[in-house]
Amino acid sequence: MNIRIQGGQKLNGVIKPSGSKNSAVSIIPSTLMFDTPVTLMNVPEITDVNKLIAIMQKLGSKIDWQKKEGVMKIDNRKISFEKVTREDWNAMRGTSLLWGPMLARFGKVDFGGLPGGCTLGFRTLSPHYKAFEDLGVEVKEGENGIRMDAARAKAGSIWLREMSPTATENAIMLALSLKGNTQIYGAASEPQVQDLCMFLNNAGAHISGVSSSILNIEGGNTLRKVEYAMFSDHYEIATFLAMAAITGGRIEVQNSQPELFEHINYIFSRFGVVVDYHKTTAVVEANQKIRVIPEDSGRNYLSIKAQPWPSLPVDLLPIYIPISLKAKSGVTLFHNWMYDSGLFWTSELTKLGANIIMCDPHRIITIAGEKLRGATIEAPYIIRAVVSMVLACMIAEGESTILNADALYRGHPYFAENLQKLGAKIEEVK
Repeated sequence: MNIRIQGGQKLNGVIKPSGSKNSAVSIIPSTLMFDTPVTLMNVPEITDVNKLIAIMQKLGSKIDWQKKEGVMKIDNRKISFEKVTREDWNAMRGTSLLWGPMLARFGKVDFGGLPGGCTLGFRTLSPHYKAFEDLGVEVKEGENGIRMDAARAKAGSIWLREMSPTATENAIMLALSLKGNTQIYGAASEPQVQDLCMFLNNAGAHISGVSSSILNIEGGNTLRKVEYAMFSDHYEIATFLAMAAITGGRIEVQNSQPELFEHINYIFSRFGVVVDYHKTTAVVEANQKIRVIPEDSGRNYLSIKAQPWPSLPVDLLPIYIPISLKAKSGVTLFHNWMYDSGLFWTSELTKLGANIIMCDPHRIITIAGEKLRGATIEAPYIIRAVVSMVLACMIAEGESTILNADALYRGHPYFAENLQKLGAKIEEVK
């Protein structure tokens, strides 16, 4: 699928974000630990969730998903491995989040393939393996997939080798099945991890330290029937705020969870963008002057670096790149330390006339002041990179086409439709 965009528009209106993609791909697998039905609300209709649901249905999950209402009812009382194929495990990165709950449910599992994913570059699975091994799981990885045996697993203290949200979530889910107390040190505290913990606690789990880097889990308790509404997607909220800022329009974002946005809004402020709140509605007022504001008076450039939560999430770094290009002048250094292919796609923005210097695989410099003009550019299979391209095309003069933009719908349901409601001239070209 391609996206065609007419630049030079102001977006205005009120928008409601979808449920969190990253919450959905952890909370939905966690229901495998339940022997009673579960009802989830605010479930986003995105491709990653559709792929996950297809795998779980092959496992025997009974799923009733009212997509427009965002309500999903899941019954996992009768599940088995019989119909799941190697290709299913390879379908998406998020299949790794089936490991923890399936170990908790079955104790011994054989996964016929490694998780797939996007094109951000190599992302090790070793933090998952190490967390499981530290809890006593035997892990064997070979050409035919991964085998895990939790027969000797027991509660205890573990240190994560990386502040990985997915590794943290897997460790939490396995620990809940182990009688006794487990402490996870170096735990990730991203919103999706908080969301998973809150869901499980609502179902009778005992997880303390939520939103910190040290989690305490009392395992061995039975999880009960529960109804739970997932967080709004903080990436999508930030995307709508960026759309308002870069086009000079006024947008209100409902259900925007301001408690999660302290540092994200600080980064907006370094570009002169003020985000206000009316209760849980975020507002970017019209005609804010975008400029590059260095943090230190002795520097003549602004440095934007992704960091573990509660700092700037690495997945949000790309949305600030076109904002930096909108300023009349200024130099910004962007640093993505996590992914070795996380910024290569920015070379496509130069086709629009952007002045971008690739320093190395992890850093780029943007130099503001050049007028962007419409062009045809090609998207990578990286959700926020495509969002960044859309933002850049919004401020480019004339018409632009983004080729192979399918990754948008891994994280943003009804993306083009939502922007059309805000006044964008954008269409899908299939």
